[in-house]
Amino acid sequence: MGKSEWEIAWSDYLSVGVPEMDEEHRQFIARVNDLNKAIIESESKSTVERLMDLMLMEAAHHFSHEQELLARWKYPETAAHIAKHADLTAQFERVMKEFAQTDINFVWALKGLQFKQLLVEHLLKEDMKYRDFLRAQTGQSSK
Repeated sequence: MGKSEWEIAWSDYLSVGVPEMDEEHRQFIARVNDLNKAIIESESKSTVERLMDLMLMEAAHHFSHEQELLARWKYPETAAHIAKHADLTAQFERVMKEFAQTDINFVWALKGLQFKQLLVEHLLKEDMKYRDFLRAQTGQSSK
């Protein structure tokens, strides 16, 4: 079965060049695709909520792991990245609360998509900053 237009495919463009981080990011992309599929296929609110909860738990673990690595690498923007994680977590929690408070399918579907968007934007914007830092440290070119 081929990919649907709403699915995000993993590519080298998304790689930060750290195998353990890339694997966790691949898992996020898979979860995002699961969430998209559930919303598009009009799954129940409880199914979408379960997927969002799973993403939130995995994000908390990932953020902690990533922060440990950033400190070990002496990434100069570690404090700012940690602050971004805290802000993102607060946004996730707000979206989850709003999601729980509505029974209107269209609204909770939008909340699910908002949740996904926050995560993908963080990967594409913030995590690419430390990728570029690491590449500069090792003399790799930015593709």
